[in-house]
Amino acid sequence: MAHQKETYVIGVDIGGTHISSAVVAVQEKRIIDHTYATSHVANLESLESIMETWADTLNKTIKAAQEVPLLGIAFAIPGPFDYKEGIAKYPEGFKYGALYQTKIEESLNPLLSHSSHLPMRFLNDATSFAVGEAWLSEADGNKKQLCITLGTGLGAGFIENGIPIVTGNTVPPNGCLWNILHEDGMADDYFSTRGIIKAYHEATGKNAAGVKELADNFDTDAKIKEVFDAFGNDLGDFLAPWLKTFQTDVLVLGGNISKAYFCFGTALQESLKKNNLTIPIKISHHMEKGAIMGCTRVFNSNFWKRVKGKLPKI
Repeated sequence: MAHQKETYVIGVDIGGTHISSAVVAVQEKRIIDHTYATSHVANLESLESIMETWADTLNKTIKAAQEVPLLGIAFAIPGPFDYKEGIAKYPEGFKYGALYQTKIEESLNPLLSHSSHLPMRFLNDATSFAVGEAWLSEADGNKKQLCITLGTGLGAGFIENGIPIVTGNTVPPNGCLWNILHEDGMADDYFSTRGIIKAYHEATGKNAAGVKELADNFDTDAKIKEVFDAFGNDLGDFLAPWLKTFQTDVLVLGGNISKAYFCFGTALQESLKKNNLTIPIKISHHMEKGAIMGCTRVFNSNFWKRVKGKLPKI
């Protein structure tokens, strides 16, 4: 069997306030560490300012990559976004609002130090993380994974044989969970940093700076324990119907809140059990790097052929 020639793609993770990029050696499933670059992004700045910050970061990666032949640049980027056309849909006045209706490839390419025009493709950030997780754990043989990111919001990716499933009756619309109605609002309001902080405030009248502060005091404060118990229990009840309809083999948790798994994991497992589900739960150790790896799959021709027609436009 002929040895497959290594292909190199730049993977980019765009967050609310940061951009990180690195070259991924696709066949080896490996980030080339010395090409990793990251910057803080002031997301309410002008289009020019945001593009300059993105270009500066990408140029560090391009420079570190030296002469490796780059196939293109893949972005793990939050919505609202037209992923197939590569056009930002962030409303004006909100984060990245200055990019509204901008075709990223046209605005960014002229600022890059690469000798030729680099094609760009885009994938939702939560989907990218899920695709990366599934790709990196292919050897485990799990055909169907639900990967959720618990952080500033609730990200989700339903993955079957490495491909994100966003249509059909086994998954919610667009494969998204954040916007599903839950209690007095949406799932995003509860299964997120602000949800946990609000629950703690309601229980104690106190304000916490973040989930880490609560997790650090988990052993000494019974109220914190109650808040995390309720969080794990509710999360299990909320996910159970989807885990069943999708016939999920494994549940993967990522995002900053997953670092506090020791606080809510038992309650989550008990809740799934109560819902007649015995399913392994895996905590991601890849986090952002999972998204940087996952989005590069868009340059795999088979993957791209299967997803490009189904990418959300929102």
